[in-house]
Amino acid sequence: HNLITGHSVTGILHLINGTPFDWYSKKQNTVETSTYGSEFVAARIAVDQIVDHRITLRYLGVPINEKTYLFGDNKTVVDSSTIPHARLHKRHTALSYHRVREAIASKIIAFHHIDGKLNPADLLSKHWGYQQIKVTLKPLLFYEGDTLDLVDEDGAVQTDGE
Repeated sequence: HNLITGHSVTGILHLINGTPFDWYSKKQNTVETSTYGSEFVAARIAVDQIVDHRITLRYLGVPINEKTYLFGDNKTVVDSSTIPHARLHKRHTALSYHRVREAIASKIIAFHHIDGKLNPADLLSKHWGYQQIKVTLKPLLFYEGDTLDLVDEDGAVQTDGE
């Protein structure tokens, strides 16, 4: 985050079938007192963008039958938004909290935890040198191989690299 103003930076990377098609990197409008609050703000922004992308794809004639997968690297935020009986302990994050919970309950998104070391969206929110990010960046930008190898005989896309 910005050490002078205290604002966190939100980084969101949107993928369709493993291909990056949109990204978002912006300093947050509010100053949050905890990582929990700023991560919920980022999750709400991501949910709003996901809903917009799904609507746009539907307008273009793309059938959207499945939920969208949202990955976050803060386990507490993921757990408190995905566990139905979880309670909100931070009142100032209520709007973001309920927006994310609403999207999960309506089966628009599935929110999962990802280790921060594996989170490609961190490329958009932190200062990095090329040597630090090339392992994460290269597979996103340059797939080596035939993309038909990613589809098995049933037509399902393989996501585990096999």
